[in-house]
Amino acid sequence: MFRMAPARLLIGTAVGCLLLALVLRATETDRALFLTINEAAWRWAPPALLSCVTILGHGLSAVMLLSPTLLRAPNFLLAGLFGTPVALLLSRLPKALIDSPRPAAALETAAVHVNGIHLAGHNSFPSGHAITAFLVVGVLLAGEGSARPRLPAAVAIGLVGFAVALSRVAVGAHWPSDALAGAGLGLLAGVAGARAQQRWAIASTPRARVVLALLVLACAATLARLDLGYPLARPLQLGLATLGGAMAALALWRSWTARRQAPSTPP
Repeated sequence: MFRMAPARLLIGTAVGCLLLALVLRATETDRALFLTINEAAWRWAPPALLSCVTILGHGLSAVMLLSPTLLRAPNFLLAGLFGTPVALLLSRLPKALIDSPRPAAALETAAVHVNGIHLAGHNSFPSGHAITAFLVVGVLLAGEGSARPRLPAAVAIGLVGFAVALSRVAVGAHWPSDALAGAGLGLLAGVAGARAQQRWAIASTPRARVVLALLVLACAATLARLDLGYPLARPLQLGLATLGGAMAALALWRSWTARRQAPSTPP
């Protein structure tokens, strides 16, 4: 089924996530599930691991994770950029319209185990980190033809996205319904980005590669200096910034080398 229609499968999965999120929000199951996951994570998961997984859902981290595609398949990075405005809209609009207190604001202090930054506002729904993570999942899985990952790789990509979404509950930042809704909305944004990239296939042009590489380089420099609120994940944060910077530098070097080797046009 994955080989037949990845975009349709992703959209169907997104709709299922959104419906399940609405069901959870309408019942006490959401609260009970949050307490179970959050307590289990506090008891059994290393705090540094949770911090590292959860920062993968930051927008700049997502750019770093997609940066290796600069070298062979920059269309994935471009699809992510095309999907970003959609993801921002799907994140900011519900947060502005729905008054949804975060777990730390709705539950007693002793009941919530917070890892990293303490979030206690009323903009819990949906999870922006989950949207970002599944935006990446969506653009990677919605590829066409030879760009489409095989089933084992697709499963691995989906599991990473799931881990990021689950980590938002584990660190005490979001309800399970927030994470599920974020997963669904992120998949929709990813499919939208992939479709836009397929329509405007400009990623393979030399100029586009240079622009993308410069953008990744700027994002890497920003990520290296930014405080994400999870100090235990600082080594990974610097590692991601280094990865993105290295991929961007290599892409720029290849572009420069190719331009030098290109035969000059006679006057």
